[in-house]
Amino acid sequence: MGYVISVIVSVVAGVMVFIIQSLLKDNKRLREGRKEENIKKEAAIQNGLVCLLRIQLIEYHSKYMELDGIPSYAYENFELAYKAYKALGGNGMIEHMWEDIQELQISRR
Repeated sequence: MGYVISVIVSVVAGVMVFIIQSLLKDNKRLREGRKEENIKKEAAIQNGLVCLLRIQLIEYHSKYMELDGIPSYAYENFELAYKAYKALGGNGMIEHMWEDIQELQISRR
């Protein structure tokens, strides 16, 4: 009788180890899949932000270059957007616009 119980316990323990290992592998595979999804989503968000910042910077540049001056609040906004744009990996196209803005008269409107 003791031998039968020992065999049953061994079989159950083996099955439990197999189930636990399978669950751990599935869990790892799911986490890796979510990690890849998150990396793709973060890249899409970053690209979207760069695009929106670029649009805003171009609009500011066009507007204030035409006016040949820029209010201090707009200059600060341009500067913050430019720094964020560069930090997010924006290209050098906007750099020339930044240089143009630096040449403008800043007003305290």
